[in-house]
Amino acid sequence: MLLLLAVQLDTLDRVAAVVDDRAIWMSDVDERALLYASTYGIPPDQLPSLRREVLQQMVNTELLYLKIREDTLIHVSEDEVERAIDMQIQQIKGNLSDEEFERKLKEAGFTLEAYRRYLRDDIRKTLYIQKYVEMRIKPRVKVSDEEVDKAYEKLADSLATPPEFKLAVITLMVKPSASAEQEYYNRAKNIYRQLKRGAGWEEMVQKYSDDRESARIGGDLGIVPKNALPPNFVKEIEKTPEGGYTKPLRGPQGYHIFYVKGKREDAFLLAHILVKVSPSEADVKRVMRKAKGIVKKIKAGYSFAKLARRYSDDPVSRQNGGEIGWVSARALPPDIVEKLKGAKPGEVVGPIPTPDGTMINIFKVLDVHEGQRPTRAQVKQILLQRKIEEELNKLVEEAKKEYYVKVYI
Repeated sequence: MLLLLAVQLDTLDRVAAVVDDRAIWMSDVDERALLYASTYGIPPDQLPSLRREVLQQMVNTELLYLKIREDTLIHVSEDEVERAIDMQIQQIKGNLSDEEFERKLKEAGFTLEAYRRYLRDDIRKTLYIQKYVEMRIKPRVKVSDEEVDKAYEKLADSLATPPEFKLAVITLMVKPSASAEQEYYNRAKNIYRQLKRGAGWEEMVQKYSDDRESARIGGDLGIVPKNALPPNFVKEIEKTPEGGYTKPLRGPQGYHIFYVKGKREDAFLLAHILVKVSPSEADVKRVMRKAKGIVKKIKAGYSFAKLARRYSDDPVSRQNGGEIGWVSARALPPDIVEKLKGAKPGEVVGPIPTPDGTMINIFKVLDVHEGQRPTRAQVKQILLQRKIEEELNKLVEEAKKEYYVKVYI
C-alpha cells in the first residue's frame, strides 16, 4: 500500500505559488508529484515537468474554489466533509489493522487527527467543485447521439485501453571507449571540485548540466523515491549530508552530481548536474554484437533470468532476473510497442537500441493483456466529461481576472 503523507522539510520549503491570499507550498507540490510518479511509473528525470503540471492543477483548483464560493446556493456542510474524509481514509488504509495504520501515520509524523486535518482542506474544495458540476454544469451540458457517432468513429482507437506487457529485460549500456569515458569523468570531477571549493550551485547547473529541462529550475528533481534509484546511488546519497554534493555517479545517461537538499525514510529531495556520456557509432555496433550473442544463447535454451543476472547493466531489474513487471504500452516508446505487439508469452524481442544509443535492450514477454476499444456509453461519458472540463476551464479564466495569482516556478 502506498501511504503518501506530507513531508516536513521546513528548512527547505518555499512558496511555489500564491492565489488570492493563500500560499501553495513546494512540499505539497512535491508530495502530489511523487504520488503521480509512483502511481503511473513516471521516471525521476520527468519529475521537474510533472511538478509544474501538478502546481498548475493546484492553482486551478484554488481558483475554482474561490469562484464557486461566490455562488451562495452551493454549500458543503462539515458533516459532508467528515464523511468524505472517513471514506478516503478507509481507501488509504486498505486491509491494514487500526494499529498498523496508526503506526504508519506515526512514522510519517502524523496522528490520526492531524492527518484528518491535512485532508480536510482539499476534500472541502473537491466537494464544492463536485456540487457545482452537478447543480450548474450537468443540467445544461448535453451530448447528442450524433456527437457520440462521430466521436466513436474518430476516437475509438485512440481511446482504447492500451495493451499491457509483463516483461523481463536485459539492459546493456553502450559505453564509450576508455579514453572517451575518462574524458567525461574528468569533466564531471572538475565540476565536483569547483562545487566543493564553493562555486555556486545555480551558476554551475546553468553552465555545465546537459539536462537542460531540469537546469531551467536549478537542476531540481523534486522528491525522488529511493526505489527509483540504483543501490549505489542510494548508498552515496545516504552518506552525503543535507546541503552537500555527491561525488560523480555513473548512470545510464552519464555522470550525475546530486545536490542533497533533504532526506526522508523512503525518498530524497534532490537536484542534479548531468554530464551526458554520448557513445560513438562504433561503440553501439560493438555492444549490439554482444546483445545478439546473448539472444543466441537464450534461443539455444539458456535461462533468461541467469543471463540477466550475469549481463544486465540495470542493477534494479538485474537482481530480479530481469523482471520489471507489468508495463503499459503508453509508458514505452512507439517502436518498442510495435515490436512487442505481435509477441506471445515466452518470446524474446530485440535487441533494440534506445533512440540516443546509450542502451540496448533485450525483452522477454512474460504475459500480455490486450487493449480494448471503448463502448459507445464510455465514449458518451468521455465527451460529457470533456464538456464539463471546458466549462470549468472557463470558470478558471474568469477567476484569474478577479483574483491575484503569482507562480514562482
